[in-house]
Amino acid sequence: MLSYFKYIKIPDFSGDIKSDVQNLLYLNNKPKTFEHVKAVADKNREIAKQYGLDLNICEICGYLHDISAIIPYNDMMAYAVDNNWHIYEAEKKIPMLLHPRISKIIAEQDFDITDEQILSAVECHATLKANPSAYDMALFVADKLAWDQESEPPFYNIVSDSLKKSLESASLAYMDYIVDNKMILYPHAWFAEGAKFLRNMIV
Repeated sequence: MLSYFKYIKIPDFSGDIKSDVQNLLYLNNKPKTFEHVKAVADKNREIAKQYGLDLNICEICGYLHDISAIIPYNDMMAYAVDNNWHIYEAEKKIPMLLHPRISKIIAEQDFDITDEQILSAVECHATLKANPSAYDMALFVADKLAWDQESEPPFYNIVSDSLKKSLESASLAYMDYIVDNKMILYPHAWFAEGAKFLRNMIV
């Protein structure tokens, strides 16, 4: 997929996910994105230990989830249109919301990822979705706790405390917080479906 965008500089991949992601992001002037994905990978490993998940899978999810940062949002939209994707209303209004789906394609086509647990987690890391797997929720929560802003996220303590209960509780705590505090710009259908599913499951 990366070769579709002629301006992207593609390094020789070694097969080591961490170094390949670092080389790709640095080569395309995204060092801060690498800092973020590394932080998410580290946080996801912590969550993996807490919930008995595969550490390697969770780490790979972290490193690959924002690999699409090297592509401008308008180009993501152009790719989605050219490839006849179903584009959700939220994605039309906020093309940034396409980045998880683009990251999944890059992970699959350029990093040769075949593990559906990784691909699913990467694809829904921004919104979650109905009937999420433990790996989906782990990456979703790790991404929020290790967010890419300078200060600690305002929901950090609430989500961290909920994480002591379950991945479901932590995921829903974040979702409820950003809705209640009007931090969500436009609700994605997957977000709404995921929140409804978790609320029914927990209650």
